Amino acid sequence: MSPLVPVALGALLLLTGCESSKTKSARLAKGAEEIANRRGIVVKRQNPDVKVLDTAVIEDENGAAAVVAMRNVSSRPLVGLPVSIDVKGGGGKSVFRNDQPGLAPGLAQAALVAPGGELEWVHDQIVPTDRARSVAAKVGDPASRSTPSTPRIQLSAPRIEDDPVSGASAEAYATNRSKIAQREIVIHAVGRKGGRIVAAGRAQIKRLRPGRRTRFEVFFIGNPRGAKVTLSAPPTTLK
Repeated sequence: MSPLVPVALGALLLLTGCESSKTKSARLAKGAEEIANRRGIVVKRQNPDVKVLDTAVIEDENGAAAVVAMRNVSSRPLVGLPVSIDVKGGGGKSVFRNDQPGLAPGLAQAALVAPGGELEWVHDQIVPTDRARSVAAKVGDPASRSTPSTPRIQLSAPRIEDDPVSGASAEAYATNRSKIAQREIVIHAVGRKGGRIVAAGRAQIKRLRPGRRTRFEVFFIGNPRGAKVTLSAPPTTLK
């Protein structure tokens, strides 16, 4: 019986080796997935269901912001639209892109644009390497083209105020008119004068329960005084 022992041990070692390889492969696959999730977003092809209506970049002593006005020209809601921006300086030289790994979702995608609807998407954390003069934008394919229902977040009219330290701001209220709790809501605020974008900013609400109302404040880059200020808050949690 002793000659069988080395065979049994060999089989045991072989099985152990196979199990170790599978475990290693699983770890590598998981690691690759995590690396992919940490990559920045780069949109190479414009989504034909989205029309970019307007773009602008604004700078003042508080920083720089980019605005991308877009329209969903399809008949379906577009959820999780990636947005790539390339801020240009003098001579068309790139001075900032939002392709850095680890960006907050709201700085790299539009949460939702309704069928036929428009959204003025704002990125207010731009750090250009030189003076920003313009911005080019591409909106990519959505994570989903359908949703069972579209929760509604109602926004009150903004009240513009002056802050001696942070500059102009807008105060308003958001009410969750759906039966779904909303998380990490991004409010996009844009001020226009004569059709020209002169101010932009964002605010964020961590959580808003169904039927509840909460106050928020947007701090602007640019000057919204005397401008027509519009607020947008696409829902982020759909089910």
